[in-house]
Amino acid sequence: MKRALSVFSLLLLAGLSACGGGGGGSSASPYTGLTTPAVVTAANADNIARQAFQGGDLGANATLSPARSGDTRPVAERPIALTLVRLLSGAANAAFSSPVAVRVPRPRSTASDTLFDGLGGRVDYTLNVNDQTGAFTGTFSFTNFHGDAGGVIDGPVSVSGQYVQGVGITGILFIFQSVRIVDGAEDVTAIGTVDLVSGAGGGSAILDIVFVDNASRKTVWLSNVTLFETIGSGYIDTTLSGRIYLHDYGYVDMATLVPFHYPTGSTLPTGGQFVVTGKDTGVRLTVNSGTQYTLDVDSDGDSAYDDLTVVLSW
Repeated sequence: MKRALSVFSLLLLAGLSACGGGGGGSSASPYTGLTTPAVVTAANADNIARQAFQGGDLGANATLSPARSGDTRPVAERPIALTLVRLLSGAANAAFSSPVAVRVPRPRSTASDTLFDGLGGRVDYTLNVNDQTGAFTGTFSFTNFHGDAGGVIDGPVSVSGQYVQGVGITGILFIFQSVRIVDGAEDVTAIGTVDLVSGAGGGSAILDIVFVDNASRKTVWLSNVTLFETIGSGYIDTTLSGRIYLHDYGYVDMATLVPFHYPTGSTLPTGGQFVVTGKDTGVRLTVNSGTQYTLDVDSDGDSAYDDLTVVLSW
């Protein structure tokens, strides 16, 4: 079958609820980084803004590095949340590509299938579907599965949701305890949940997910981060809001002021603006084009982003 499932999509749906959404660092949470509010300064504003924008990129060694000078490859791509939601939506639609009543005619039955990525990897899924209500539960099991956006995922994921025949998936929750993702030299474990609502014109997702770097053991936690997506002709607009814990800095709160605008096929936005707020400090990131962005920093806590303004390339 076609490569409808992707590492990033599947992770995004999987990450939303399993982490539990409270403050980080408790014994129940895999997040081990700083749990205090981040202090944004002129020196770290770029790192904090980029890490928050990308939302815990699977290239964890680069993303979690506190210094831009330490980056060994470009890190500017779509926010991982957006990539995951897009691809997870495609994965869910592929699993329910035909009406449930046709595929599973009995009131309560099991549907199973295998999706191949064309590169030797596969996803085996089994779903218990109630044709009367559209409710379903089941598992997706990934074996060396290559995502369309790169990376390889391995491990089982539990799913549950509601299917509306003739409309498609209206809600699906992916839950995983430990899924390994390898992306080039990067190697991380993802733990958490993603709660997705999808539709033809876009959708939304709530992510509660922790990424653990398997080499450094550093962590990033997207704590109840909400993503909204609008799909238009030739573009996708998206917003991100919520709290993200950055291992070396602590947590910041994100709010999108102007939706990020992605022309179809582009991994970088051509417009958009959001603010990242820490402990009485913050940074505003404004996308100027597909190659540059502007940072305005409030490092003295007066709520005015006038302490530093700098134009940077992705």
